[in-house]
Amino acid sequence: MSIVLLYLTLALTVMFQEEAAPIAGGLAAHHGHGELWLVILACTIGTYVGDLTLYGIGRRTRSLIQRPRFRRALAFIRRHPRAAPLAVRFAYGLRFTLPVTCGASGLPFATYALWVALSAALWATAFGLVGWAAGEVALRVFHDAEHYELPLIAAVLLAWLTVFVVLRVRGRHTNVDHPDAAGA
Repeated sequence: MSIVLLYLTLALTVMFQEEAAPIAGGLAAHHGHGELWLVILACTIGTYVGDLTLYGIGRRTRSLIQRPRFRRALAFIRRHPRAAPLAVRFAYGLRFTLPVTCGASGLPFATYALWVALSAALWATAFGLVGWAAGEVALRVFHDAEHYELPLIAAVLLAWLTVFVVLRVRGRHTNVDHPDAAGA
C-alpha cells in the first residue's frame, strides 16, 4: 500500500513541485523504494493532468490573453502551433502562461493533448533519470556519511546562518540608504 502512495504522491506533487518530484522519485527508486518506470509514469500522468487543467482554464477565460504577460506566449503559439504544447514543460518562465494561452488561443484540443503528452513524458523521463543518477552519486559520495554527520550538519547550519545574517545586514543598509523603502 505504501508504494502506491509513493506514486500517487508523485502524481499530485509534480503539479506543484515540478522538477523536485521526478528527481525525488528517481532517487527513491534508486534506493529500492519503487520502480523507476512507475515513477516516470506517475510524474508523466500528474504533469499531463496539470497541463490539461491549465489548458481548460485558458479555454474558459479567454480574456487572460489580453494581459501583457500572456502576449509573449501567444506570439510563440501563433508562430509554432505544434511546438508550443511540446515546449510547455521546458519553457521556464512560461509553464503557467503557455498552457493557459494554448487553451485561450483556440489551439485544437487534440493537437494540444497529443503534443503536451509527449512533452510530459520526455520531461518526466529526463528528470526521473536525473534523480536516478543522483542516487548513484549520493551512494558513492555519502557511503561513509555517518562519520561526517555532525560536521556536515554544522556546516549546513553555519552556511544558512551566514546567508541569513548577510541578507539581514544588507536589508538594514538598504533601508538606511533609502528612507522611503522603510515606509513602502
